[in-house]
Amino acid sequence: MKVVFVVDNIEDLNKKVHMLQTHFGNDFVFIVKANLAPLFSTFGYTTSAVYTNNLTKVMHITLMRLNVSNLIVCYSSVNLSNPLLDEFSAKIGDGNKLVNVLPAYNSFEQMCNGAYNVYVKSIFKTHDSMISPKLQYLPELCVKELLDTHLGNRLFEMDPNLSHTIYVQDKPTSKSLKIKTGFNKFSIIPIIVAFVVTALLIMGLAFWGAKYLVILVVVLLYILDIFLAIVFQCKNYFDTRFLK
Repeated sequence: MKVVFVVDNIEDLNKKVHMLQTHFGNDFVFIVKANLAPLFSTFGYTTSAVYTNNLTKVMHITLMRLNVSNLIVCYSSVNLSNPLLDEFSAKIGDGNKLVNVLPAYNSFEQMCNGAYNVYVKSIFKTHDSMISPKLQYLPELCVKELLDTHLGNRLFEMDPNLSHTIYVQDKPTSKSLKIKTGFNKFSIIPIIVAFVVTALLIMGLAFWGAKYLVILVVVLLYILDIFLAIVFQCKNYFDTRFLK
């Protein structure tokens, strides 16, 4: 069994490596975030690959060079604990089913996830499972299939009979299991559009007054801009979860 350890944080690194070794052995593949690579080298571990914003691709290429086996994917930013790993290990059992970890989402996050999954469904004809990409067990046959397609597919919704899911309620651990999206170049487009529409509204009121047609057109443009912002945010979230 291999442990793909994605180093995206170095806090308590030795402690987390030791906990994983205790539960799953010493066959580690370290994939390190580029800005942490110099510091990571001082810990004495061997770096297998370095990534920037292309984690899934780097992970895929790295695994293609290795012998396929049962696989555990774990990020160093996860708030690991022995009780969590004990439960995770117990769920693996005979190793024939995937083991996923689902963080707790609040009401607002659930609403956003619902809108996001409409976007995913419209493009990929299936839903994002919303499991954490930061801690997962993949059996050998699943790894082979993913390497023949795309490693990011491990996060799509699948037959519940083929997997076990651990539901995490502890707030710090749950928070650490979630993916954070940052501001990107697409996020600024709806802001620019909103400024342009506002400028058009001011000009329209100045030249034609508060006429019904002017107000209607501006309202429709604002609605379109909000829709555009939601689509770009969904794309950003998908790219972060599945690719980066």
